[in-house]
Amino acid sequence: MSGPTLVIELVEALSSAALREFRALMVGLSSHFAEKRPGFFDVNVPAERLGVEDGREEDWREPFPLPLLGNTSADEEFSALVGFNPQPGDWGRPFLVYLMGPGVGDENLFEAEHADEPEVETILGFRPTHAVNVSACANREIDHVATALLTEPLRV
Repeated sequence: MSGPTLVIELVEALSSAALREFRALMVGLSSHFAEKRPGFFDVNVPAERLGVEDGREEDWREPFPLPLLGNTSADEEFSALVGFNPQPGDWGRPFLVYLMGPGVGDENLFEAEHADEPEVETILGFRPTHAVNVSACANREIDHVATALLTEPLRV
């Protein structure tokens, strides 16, 4: 992960209904959605769905180098040769969004992150039992803004 990460501390585990709403939110926002386990989502979220504009130009990507193919362009013949399009069209910002804590996954990570933080309960007014982690997989300015905006609907 090379981008910003925000963690939302929870006072209790999400109910089954809240987990379904959380999943529906991620599906609705995403142009790509993969659920690695209940509550762990690999998503691409277009910045525009969060209310901001991704300022990249239409031709923001560098051309894919094709020195071995001579004058052949990256068209269907090349796609068939390598099995994928080297310049995918998904403009979504990549994120990992997941629940942490007892019974939902990443329990050891959650415990390690909270082991040496006795002041958290005083500051928050509660002792976190679970958390939602939002990690951008890119590190441009838009990724910092999108990470903050993506956490807004997750706050309970």
